[in-house]
Amino acid sequence: MNMNSKFAAGMLAMGLMAMPSLGRAQERREHRELDLQSLPSPMEAIRNLQNTGRMAFMLADVNHDGQISQKEAIDANNLMVGGFFFEADADGNGSVSPEEMRTIRETYLSQNPWTRYVVESIEAQQKGRQNSNQPNSLQGLMAVIDSNSDKQIQAKELRQLVQTFTQTYFSAADTNRDGQMSPSEVNASLAGAVRAMGQFAFQQADADNNGQLSRAEYDKSIVEPANVVFQILDLNHDGQLSQQEAQQTEQAFVSQIRLLQLPEPANSPTNLIESGKTPAEAAPVPSFTSPNQNRPQQRTPAQPGSQPTPRR
Repeated sequence: MNMNSKFAAGMLAMGLMAMPSLGRAQERREHRELDLQSLPSPMEAIRNLQNTGRMAFMLADVNHDGQISQKEAIDANNLMVGGFFFEADADGNGSVSPEEMRTIRETYLSQNPWTRYVVESIEAQQKGRQNSNQPNSLQGLMAVIDSNSDKQIQAKELRQLVQTFTQTYFSAADTNRDGQMSPSEVNASLAGAVRAMGQFAFQQADADNNGQLSRAEYDKSIVEPANVVFQILDLNHDGQLSQQEAQQTEQAFVSQIRLLQLPEPANSPTNLIESGKTPAEAAPVPSFTSPNQNRPQQRTPAQPGSQPTPRR
């Protein structure tokens, strides 16, 4: 058998051995392509985030002047934070105890298992590096809010924290010092926040505080977050990443990206205009009764000398 024949036979054997795996790879590739086809493009995801931010801006801009005053910002943050406070205050006594705080935290983390794993992994790493008596994130948050140290969080304490935080952020974001935040200043403040997080990450990595990152410090700053990611992906905690875990991670990632997409209903104004349908044709339209319609009709009293109308 000459060299060409041996090469052809070897290629044929390798092809026969690879056929089942190629079939599975093709099937996985087709499923992945279907998932990717339903994903928004990066620009679509950015537009979705921009639309969400625009809606939040419009809700905060109560007087609709295209600007957000400091009072409007405080009021908007109070509304948002107040919702969490009312949900945590299970007994309705106007204060949140450590037990209620733990309950609302557990409820949130149980509904967001990925967030739970991230929080618990970070807390476990912090305990490993620091003293075991170091307070956890929940205890630290309670200590910041609980200004009178009574182990309770009152609404006034939470309002004070919201006001202080908003005023500090507002004073930095209001670059032209006109007492208002324009959409441009809001976007610029977000860019500044991202830059500040980058600077904070650099300072955390610079262990000897010499303003430089050594190769060891750089490697450690990459390895530690990578270890947290590995722990998140390792669903069964066996120290190995299986193909099934990788696929489950991909599916979870796809589902999270899809949450950014808000499907437009068939009876939206734009769809009604484009389709030419009436609202009732696109979706059932409920009929609401006025309060007067629910009241029993009062009979007019008979006048003296009048004869009652005989029933038929």
